[in-house]
Amino acid sequence: MRAKILRLVFRVLLASAAGPGLADTPTWPQDYWNPVPEDGDVILPIRCGGAIAFRRVDTPVASNWLADESLQLGNSDIAGQEHSESIRHDSIVGSLSLDGAPDDRFYLIGKYEVTRDQYAAVMGEDCPEPSDDGSIAADGMSWFDAQAFTIRYTEWLHANAPEQLAADAGPGAFVRLPTEEEWEFAARGGQAVPDAVRRQRLFPMDGPVDTYVWFAGYKSCDGALQPVGLLKPNPLGLFDIIGNAQEYVIDLYRLRTQSRAHGQVGGATARGGSCLTTEARVRTAERAELPLFDPETGQPEGKPYTGFRLSIGAPILTGQTRIEKIHDDWVAFGDTRIQIDPDQDPIEALDDIAEAQEDPQIRDTILEAAQTFKTEMERRNAIEMKSAKSVMLSGMLMIRDYLVGLDDIYRLTQWLQAGGPDPAADAVLARAHERLDITRDVFLAALVHATDDFEQTTLDTAEKTVGQETRMRLQSATDRTRATTERMLSMFGEFTRQYRAQTDTDPSVFYHQIEEYYSELTGR
Repeated sequence: MRAKILRLVFRVLLASAAGPGLADTPTWPQDYWNPVPEDGDVILPIRCGGAIAFRRVDTPVASNWLADESLQLGNSDIAGQEHSESIRHDSIVGSLSLDGAPDDRFYLIGKYEVTRDQYAAVMGEDCPEPSDDGSIAADGMSWFDAQAFTIRYTEWLHANAPEQLAADAGPGAFVRLPTEEEWEFAARGGQAVPDAVRRQRLFPMDGPVDTYVWFAGYKSCDGALQPVGLLKPNPLGLFDIIGNAQEYVIDLYRLRTQSRAHGQVGGATARGGSCLTTEARVRTAERAELPLFDPETGQPEGKPYTGFRLSIGAPILTGQTRIEKIHDDWVAFGDTRIQIDPDQDPIEALDDIAEAQEDPQIRDTILEAAQTFKTEMERRNAIEMKSAKSVMLSGMLMIRDYLVGLDDIYRLTQWLQAGGPDPAADAVLARAHERLDITRDVFLAALVHATDDFEQTTLDTAEKTVGQETRMRLQSATDRTRATTERMLSMFGEFTRQYRAQTDTDPSVFYHQIEEYYSELTGR
């Protein structure tokens, strides 16, 4: 009943909405295949007059074909599922590039789960008649069936809409299931949210979870799969990425150790949970293993409440020019500076080798190389310490800006309450809230940068050094200025230790501590 009511509401709201331009405009009603059209939608036709909507997922990196983006998968709040959903660090970068440049790579992922009508149009002999039931997420197919869908759809696109596919995804593009990394990066919000927010249990939600996710229970799925696009999307504009039908990915299932993916490969992997998932278990990290074959019949096996959404990728080694550029980038990567501790074993090993040499010329050559090596390591460590100090200063200043932002909002609110309605003052207050949101994002970026790129011992040393230098510079400042400066620095240092201990800590934990300090300072 809830789905039908929501569908009716969408039809009313979208009756006057203009459909996106296509090489061949779909004949299906738009609310059956893209009920919530948005700027940035990528629309590709399918057989029978239908279409499938995609969203672009940007993965900006350096101008190097071997550059990629670090990615944290999983979560810590997963009692009993550590073997499957614990935190694992990996990397991601899109395989599409419209201009052929490595720094503008992206991938496309389905805006919605593939529907029953879309599945029938690609896999069936006869064209389906678009309907409400046909806009429900398709389910029950095997992992092999999902792969067959991507093959048939790719063949159809190259035969019927090659120019449109090339314009939207670049040359050589093909349809496939998303990788686990692509699925989870997109599900968490991609570049639309800060890294620290992307590590949370769920993407940011402006309202209750049941306004974003279909899950088990009478107030949500109530045992039945739902038409796509009825609830709110995630920050990338993806609908039902969690819940409704759990979604096949291209990777086969692997366990997780405490630091990596386990070497044993199993059955199919399905992500995101479904209408069988309880509200308490709703999370982005949700993943399940499904059998590829029925153990009794030996035939490919599908499961109810299991479907898929599509991704579009492209080959990597597209020609000799690309191969040569990748080789050059590989060589350049080898020249990249690395962090080295002067007290590590390489120096001692070289000294031991030198001492064992009977030939004095060889011994002197090794000792000279060891000294050069040590000098270079010391130089690099000095650079690292300068960088760590800069990060600690940035974090301290972001806390200061946060406090200033809170005070600006408080004063503007008091002014408005005293003076009555004033549209101009309301606009100023709105801008103050926007500035505070930006400050929060920059603060989180500094926190992630600190904990991801530096050892805690380095940060602790940098904190101590910055504290000493700051005290020297503020000798003539007021006691209050010196005390607040030291407190803000120590707060950021403590935040790095908290965040390192649990990298999916909710950012509100840090915001709350800063706001408590503001209350302590002002008595408000």
